[in-house]
Amino acid sequence: MSLHIFTCEPGWESVLSDELGRIFPDAARRQLAPGWVESRWRQEPALSEPCVAFASQCLPCSERLAAPSVSQWARKAGGWLLETLRDHDGPWRLHVFCVPLPGGPVRPARARLIEQAVLELLRKKQRRLLRSRVVEPAPPWDDDEALVQIGLMNAEEGFGSAALPPLRRRLRRCVSRFPGGQVQVAADSAAPSRAFAKLAEVQIRLARSIAPGERCVDLGSSPGSWAYLALRQGAQVTAIDRSPLRGDLMQHAKLNFVRGDAFRYQPPPAVDWLLCDVIAFPARTIELLERWIERRWCRWFCTTVKFKGQDDYARLEELKTWLEGASVDFFVRRLTSNKNEAMAFGRLREAGEAAWEAGQ
Repeated sequence: MSLHIFTCEPGWESVLSDELGRIFPDAARRQLAPGWVESRWRQEPALSEPCVAFASQCLPCSERLAAPSVSQWARKAGGWLLETLRDHDGPWRLHVFCVPLPGGPVRPARARLIEQAVLELLRKKQRRLLRSRVVEPAPPWDDDEALVQIGLMNAEEGFGSAALPPLRRRLRRCVSRFPGGQVQVAADSAAPSRAFAKLAEVQIRLARSIAPGERCVDLGSSPGSWAYLALRQGAQVTAIDRSPLRGDLMQHAKLNFVRGDAFRYQPPPAVDWLLCDVIAFPARTIELLERWIERRWCRWFCTTVKFKGQDDYARLEELKTWLEGASVDFFVRRLTSNKNEAMAFGRLREAGEAAWEAGQ
C-alpha cells in the first residue's frame, strides 16, 4: 500500500477526502493537519490519468521526514534527496513548501531557509545534481523532469516525495508544477472585478497566454473582467450576456457585445478560446462545455464550474470522465483564485485541431 499526501486550502479537507474516495475507491484516508490529507492507495483509479480537483498539491509515494532545526533538515532531507536521485541523470526540480495558514505551525520563510540549506549541501557533495536542476516553470505537458518535494507540515515534521518522469506522466493532473500548487496573481485595480485573476491564473498554469489577434468568446461576460484581460492582451472578444459590460469595455474597438443567453449562443466560425465564467448550476455549465468541445467550436477552453452546495462537488467526476475520452488535454482544479468553484481548462489534441480548422 502506497502513502500519498495531498494538500489543500485549509477548510477543504473533507471535500478533498471525499473526492479521493471517489477516485480511489479502496483508499484509506485521513486528515493529518489543517490543509493536509493522507491517502493510502490499495488499487488503481478508474481513469488512466487520475485528476484531483480539490487538492493544491500531491506528494506521491511520500516518506515521512523529521528534523528539529534548519541545519538538521538540510542533512536529513539532503541525504534523502541524494539517495532518491542517485540513478536519475535527467533534469529535476526542487520544491520546499508549507501550506499557507495565518498563524500556522510553520512559515514560508522556514521552507525557503531549508531549501537554501539543502542546495548548499548539494554544492558540497553533489554538484552534478545542481547542474541538472531546473528552476523555470515548464509547460504543463512537459513530463521529462523529476519533481522532488519537501512539504513541511510543521516546523519539525513533513514529507519527502520524488516523482520521476514515468510517475509524473501518470499523475500530471494531480501533481502541480508550482510549489505547493499555489499560483499568486497580482492585483489589478483597473479590472472590473477580482474575477480577472481566475483567467490570469489559468494562463499561468497552461504556460499559454491569449495571444494578439486570437478570437475569444466570453460567455456570461458582464461586468467584463475576463473580456478586459483578453482585450488587454490584444485579442478579439465576442462577449455574450444579458447585461452590458463596463462602459469603457463596451466602447473597445475589439469587443463585439451580443445581448443574449450564453447557453444558446453558437459561434459562426470556430474560435481560439472559449471563456466561460457564467453563474449557473454545475450540470448546465458542464453540458455547455461538453457541447463546445464535442462540436470543436474552440481550440482552448477555460470554464468555471460554480457550486451551489456540497452535493455538487461529486458532479466533477462525470466531467473528468467525459473529458478523458474527448481528445483533449485538460485539467480540472480548484485554483488559488477560486472560491466555491473549480476550473476546467485545456486544449484540443491534434485530431481535434483538424476538426476545429474545418470549422473556420
